Formats: sequence, structure tokens, C-alpha cells
Amino acid sequence: MIDKLNQIITEKSEKIMTNQKVEGFVNNIGGVLCFAGAVVFGIMFIVCGASLMKTGKNYVVKPSAEEKKEAEAVSEPEAVSEPAAASEQAAPEEAAATEQSAE
Repeated sequence: MIDKLNQIITEKSEKIMTNQKVEGFVNNIGGVLCFAGAVVFGIMFIVCGASLMKTGKNYVVKPSAEEKKEAEAVSEPEAVSEPAAASEQAAPEEAAATEQSAE
């Protein structure tokens, strides 16, 4: 029973799909859908690109609050305790000290 039904369906589908008009119609529908998909993709690409350019700053990884506090704690005492002239002289000394500690 199932084999007979399968054979009938196969014969009907072969008759329909070998018809030139049906084949052209299916090809035209496929072309239209492909074109519409390309247009939608282009529009979404432009819209999403503009949105990312507008809000791109939200996607940059920001340092955590602990890292900010540590960076501020390290930079504030140095800036407050030394005047500008002394910090210029201390820079080469600090570089030499870090080189020696690295070794």
C-alpha cells in the first residue's frame, strides 16, 4: 500500500517538475526571494553598522572598579608628593631601579 502510494506521488511530481512553466515559475520565485534577502541584508548591514558607530563606546571593555581604585591609589601619591622638577629627575632613576629589579 505504501509502495503504491509512493509510486503515484513520484510519477505526479515528475510530471509537474518536468513542465517548463512550473520550472520557470519555481526559478523566478527563487530569484525573487534571493534578491529580497540581499536587499534586507544590505539594509540591516547599514542600520546595524550605524547603530554600532553611534553606541560603539558601550562595547569597549572598561576596567573594573578595583583596577580603577588601584590605578588611582598608585598615581595620586606620586603626583602629590613630588613637584614637577623632581619628577623629571626621578624618571631616569625609576627606570634604572625597575631594570635592576627585573633582572
